[in-house]
Amino acid sequence: MSKTKTVANLWAERLASYGVKRFFGVPGGDCSLDIIQAAADHGIDFVLTRAEAAASIMAATTGELTGTPGVVMTSRGPGIANAMNGVAYAALDRAPLMVLADAYDGTNEHVSHQRFDQVAMLKPLTKAHDHLGGENAAKRLDELAETSLASPQGAVYLELRGSDIRAQTSEPIERTKPAPRPAAPHLPPKVQELLNRAERPVIIAGLQACETTAAAMLRKLMAGWDVPILVTYKAKGVVPDDDDHLIGYYIGGVAEEPWLKQADLIVFFGFDAIELPPHKWRYSAPMVEITAYPFDRNIISPDVVVVGPLDELGAALLKLKINSKWPVDFRATAKRSIAERARVGDGGPISPHMLVDAVIEAAPRNARITLDAGAHMIPVLHQWKATEPRQTLISRGDATMGFALPAAIASALAEPGRPVIGFTGDGGLMMCAGELGTAAQYRCNLVLIVFNDESLTLIGARQRRRQLPNAGVDFSPADFSKIAEGFGCLGLRVEQPEQLKPAMKRAFSAQGPVVVDVRVNPAAYHEQLVSLRG
Repeated sequence: MSKTKTVANLWAERLASYGVKRFFGVPGGDCSLDIIQAAADHGIDFVLTRAEAAASIMAATTGELTGTPGVVMTSRGPGIANAMNGVAYAALDRAPLMVLADAYDGTNEHVSHQRFDQVAMLKPLTKAHDHLGGENAAKRLDELAETSLASPQGAVYLELRGSDIRAQTSEPIERTKPAPRPAAPHLPPKVQELLNRAERPVIIAGLQACETTAAAMLRKLMAGWDVPILVTYKAKGVVPDDDDHLIGYYIGGVAEEPWLKQADLIVFFGFDAIELPPHKWRYSAPMVEITAYPFDRNIISPDVVVVGPLDELGAALLKLKINSKWPVDFRATAKRSIAERARVGDGGPISPHMLVDAVIEAAPRNARITLDAGAHMIPVLHQWKATEPRQTLISRGDATMGFALPAAIASALAEPGRPVIGFTGDGGLMMCAGELGTAAQYRCNLVLIVFNDESLTLIGARQRRRQLPNAGVDFSPADFSKIAEGFGCLGLRVEQPEQLKPAMKRAFSAQGPVVVDVRVNPAAYHEQLVSLRG
């Protein structure tokens, strides 16, 4: 006979059975304390963050790294509203996330504030929603978790009411068995027809290829076919950056254009619609798309689309005959050209390139990096060498600032033995600087590199290209090393080139969170953006 427990404890049991180790948030309202205690009773830690947006990013990133649903808890009203950016990240960057928020209990006689339709607000960004009241709560929790984990992964919403979660239940702990993995379909004959005609095929790999078995099969396919490959920023590491098949990144820019225009067949492997830039497709070659899930698109129209498990479909592709006649020196020439385009521009005393080089020289080889949106991400992505999937964490679908620090905290907690480095601009850090306190409180071993140029440089570059006067993009000066110290982190300030090496040596030998605030000259960014994107 099943033991009686509260529904809150049932929730914690179910999440523990999925392997959830911690959840994130800011407590408030009616249900948070019950959830925190129930989680603790089942070995799930609660991580108190300084803001809900950062909490939801941490939770979604945890889901990406662990393969279990990340969990964020907020209060109703402003709490859940503040968390929306992380929910958007989960939806657009395909991360498994369970969102918990208080709602008003049906027993309330009068509601005077913080009341709006939270389900309606979240609906455009969530795959499903439910609450903990009523029959079959355990089964419905399983369905929510499995929905979050199903391809494409994303966010689900669980609404909490005090009378529901404190109710007694004797529902069993046994997990509902997930639906069996569907068998891969047969490749249609059209795929072989296109391969027979192609003499210069190329692969473009996207974020779906980050899944372990998919990445392993992609490497076999690339080597077996012996063809050039490009990866998206989100897929950085699915092919090691130093592999000679990899010629660079697909960013929808002019850097890869001369090389992709020589292709007479493009094979998309695990590509996603969120990785396409919002402009017209530049290429006329036929396209074959291999994808784990269908999605809407309005920029490309592949000649063949095959949906199924990427590892199985990749194995089927590997058996097909291919007649590649790429010139012997093509890959090396293309790779060198794209890399040179990424290194253009200069400006002292410290350029963005110089800073990235200094970090690379000092950093542990197995470090994971996290990146904010902004101009600084370009030198980092093109100079940093990744060797495995999810060694680089970046927001591309949501493309949000304020991502690097929360994602670095999530990584440090999920894999405490692995070094993690966050790269952020000053604008991005100002959006989540309070989370330095979270990093200090939970003794996260991380190094945060701040590209401090007192500006929203990427927006300023667009302003400059449109020949508009400089306005609305520059900040007053800030010393983030002092801010870091105020939160209990080690703060280091770098203003001259000779300070870089000692600062990096100290940062990577320290325990706990470190902030290295570096004054950079942003002059190189404009030339670099033009060189890569056009």
